[in-house]
Amino acid sequence: MEASARWLPGWLDRRLPQPALVAPVTAPPTGEPSTEDASTGTTVVHGFVRTEEGMPVADAVLTLVAPAGTRLDRVATLADGSYILSAPIGGSYLLAATSRAYEPWSRHITVGRDPLVHDLTLSPQEAASPSHPA
Repeated sequence: MEASARWLPGWLDRRLPQPALVAPVTAPPTGEPSTEDASTGTTVVHGFVRTEEGMPVADAVLTLVAPAGTRLDRVATLADGSYILSAPIGGSYLLAATSRAYEPWSRHITVGRDPLVHDLTLSPQEAASPSHPA
């Protein structure tokens, strides 16, 4: 009976999206807990967003972008300026930060198997000069 519950007509089966195959979850070789989500191949990028004076920036939005331009994750900082983004293992990505009172910020980062700690400092926005209107 269980097999019949999964049967679909051929024409319908061809029109439905096919699920991706997922690699089996394996324990780390050392027996220690893993910081990586083995089922999806992800780790994290985390840190603090601060002003030049060292104060936390609580209204920043951080975005992690793949080389092809796809947004992978986006988060807002917490009151203490901290953030955590989910990142695919092994690759170079663009990390961008925006905030109302600070200049936009971006850097290329390289993510490995371990969590990446990446603190950043935002500079105040400069007032628009008469020669360069906003």
